Amino acid sequence: MGDAQEVFGRILEKIFEYTVKCPVCNSDIKVSDYKYSIPYYGDILISSGVCENCGYVYKSVEQIGGSEPRRVIFKVRSPSDVNVLVIKSKYARIEIPELELAVKPGVYSQGYITTIEGLIVDFIEVLNSICRENEVDISKCTELLQKLEKARNGELEFTVIIYDDTGISDIVSDKAIREKLDVQSVQNNTF
Repeated sequence: MGDAQEVFGRILEKIFEYTVKCPVCNSDIKVSDYKYSIPYYGDILISSGVCENCGYVYKSVEQIGGSEPRRVIFKVRSPSDVNVLVIKSKYARIEIPELELAVKPGVYSQGYITTIEGLIVDFIEVLNSICRENEVDISKCTELLQKLEKARNGELEFTVIIYDDTGISDIVSDKAIREKLDVQSVQNNTF
């Protein structure tokens, strides 16, 4: 392919293009893969495409290479902590134990790069949708949404934990704790 463009002063190089089926309407989605170098992290592969039929957005971010299975732990203690960068592979599970929230990998999981605030915003959007469309306890929804808003603003202390058996995911901060996951935990999916 060889197409390249500059993004934030760095080169984003298009390396491949292919077609996948849309998980919503089964139409074809043209996906483009780009190689991008992140300082202090390494090369990543960014895949993106949009279904022209239903508007579904396909996106994935993966580290080129990977490493050992690991758990990454980050404690949010101040408002500035919500600006920390989160890199999640499509294979990773994210948990926020204090809020009893989790993102689990599935068939249509996608990798992405966001901030902790962006992660919380995603939870808020999903919870709003669940609260509107299902028969749920509105007071519980309201209570959790209020906690999420405080978390989003860094007014609530909480922990973000990423479990990734590919070792691709990370929380980009000197305050993040990275622990190797043992092979038995990965094989039994008990991490």
